[in-house]
Amino acid sequence: MRALFLLALLSVFTSCTKNNSDCTSIEYNKAFIAGVGEQYCVDDKNYVRIDKVDNQLCPCNADCIWEGEFIVHMSVTADGKSYEYSFGSSEKTIDEEPFDFFKLKFLSITPNSCDSDVQKDFRVGLILEKD
Repeated sequence: MRALFLLALLSVFTSCTKNNSDCTSIEYNKAFIAGVGEQYCVDDKNYVRIDKVDNQLCPCNADCIWEGEFIVHMSVTADGKSYEYSFGSSEKTIDEEPFDFFKLKFLSITPNSCDSDVQKDFRVGLILEKD
């Protein structure tokens, strides 16, 4: 009887916890790989999600002055405030983040070829930096 009571009590506590199964847990200042459409959470007030990646590289079989870049479009919640944010993969592009609670640092993108366009295939390496 006592075991049954403890089991019932445990199930009540388990059912009352918030379900973040749609959010992959990440940590500040540690690199992670993000997929398009997936949400990455530090806690209830801070998360990032890549909404889409635009391939703006020089077209295949074309001669270009500049190689181009990928533009990563994201939804970010920083300290409970929501932002739409985009940045370029090139070091030449100035990155002006609209939030100051933390900083997103771009590391890599795959696939990274001129004909990459399938959203589900993109993986973006990031670090969510916080002092």
